[in-house]
Amino acid sequence: MSTPPSRPRLRVLSPTQDAGGPVPPPSGLRRGFAALRHRNYRLFISGQIVSLIGTWMQSVSQPWLVLLLGGSPLQLGTVLALQYAPSLFLAPLGGVLADRVDKRRALRVVNALASVEAVVLFGLTFSGVVEIWHVMVLAFVLGLVNAVEMPMRQAFAAEIVPRHDLMNAIALNSATFNLARIIGPAVAGVTLALFGPAFNFALNAVSYLAVLLGLSLMDPQRLHRAERAEAPTSVRTSLAEGFDYARRTPSVLWPLVLLAGFAIFGMNFQTLLPLYARDTLGLGAEGYGALFASMGLGSLMGSLTLAFAGSRRPLTMLIMGGAVAFIGLELALGIVRLPVLAYPLMVLLGLAAMLMVNTINVTIQNSVSDALRGRVMSLYVTVFAGSAPIGGFFAGFVAQLWGPPAGFLLGAGIASIFVAVVGWQLAKAPGAWADAAARTRRSDDPPNPGPTTRRAAGE
Repeated sequence: MSTPPSRPRLRVLSPTQDAGGPVPPPSGLRRGFAALRHRNYRLFISGQIVSLIGTWMQSVSQPWLVLLLGGSPLQLGTVLALQYAPSLFLAPLGGVLADRVDKRRALRVVNALASVEAVVLFGLTFSGVVEIWHVMVLAFVLGLVNAVEMPMRQAFAAEIVPRHDLMNAIALNSATFNLARIIGPAVAGVTLALFGPAFNFALNAVSYLAVLLGLSLMDPQRLHRAERAEAPTSVRTSLAEGFDYARRTPSVLWPLVLLAGFAIFGMNFQTLLPLYARDTLGLGAEGYGALFASMGLGSLMGSLTLAFAGSRRPLTMLIMGGAVAFIGLELALGIVRLPVLAYPLMVLLGLAAMLMVNTINVTIQNSVSDALRGRVMSLYVTVFAGSAPIGGFFAGFVAQLWGPPAGFLLGAGIASIFVAVVGWQLAKAPGAWADAAARTRRSDDPPNPGPTTRRAAGE
């Protein structure tokens, strides 16, 4: 009886090597774009930017469609809550899945499913039969897909580039997201006025082809994969490992607490901005899209600042400084009633938000081993995206009672309590996040040219 041929084993690269050998550290201007040296990353980010432009066009058009259908502020908040509710419960399971499966193949599947949702939304809207409950159901379906896709995409970043380029890759990912955040809403505002929301839903459906193509063209041999256990533990045990690690690690726990406060109370722009643009500033679709684009411009500036600064700024300074600045700017936004003042405030809000959120992402990524990365990053997704249902209902309820400016004012006030609590914890233990900062500094050191073997638990 012949022995069947063994399956080829996937090469596991060291954290400082590419498939062609050690990669020298960048210097000068190239430091800000270090991750682009890697072909897989270039394919990934190219597909992402096209797809994200479409995603932002749909994100801007969906709440506007609800208003066109006569929806109330509370219904608008409900639609957004349904879109993010699955992440609150299912993102941790998505993290377990991310630690067990081929992330590249899984991302192809979930992005294909997301494109189907956009096609259905386009069909209903174009045919004129769409109703608010249709939008709610499809928002929930998209939320189910995103609950799996987001933690997997967050964890996949560590496979595309070596560890010393991870911080730069995260910053450039965010820069790409926010570049799309400028282009998508700006274009969507014009196309909403000219062609209606159905046109934007169609473009979003087509845009998924770019990310699917990028993932398909990647070289699996160049991925920096951690070795997976032969006999994985149960799902329940895997979940418990991720939660326990986050609870016991200050550089994961307290950034997540801070992010939760802002995600629930301070960052409800998808609910409040369409109402604020229409009812407070008296703007139409173009002005509404320009508000989102203004925030995207500031977010892009914040992402590029982090990409070029690297670890040369203390992580705690970027996180806490961004949080304090965000609160002050949001309070100002709740007071102003003139578009000429609202636009620059949105730019600065985007900058402050990205300095805080991206640095939280980097802090957590540098605090976790590869074996737990998917599960811990799923908690980041749960907090950041999964808390949106609570925030959507909160913002919609406040806006319906007292108007959208009250949503900004009250949200910023409550978020400031979280800043005080996390600042107090940091003052009690100044070295609580030191390990993550040290890992970040080490990741910027020149790579060791000697051969190494990457362990499943990290370096």
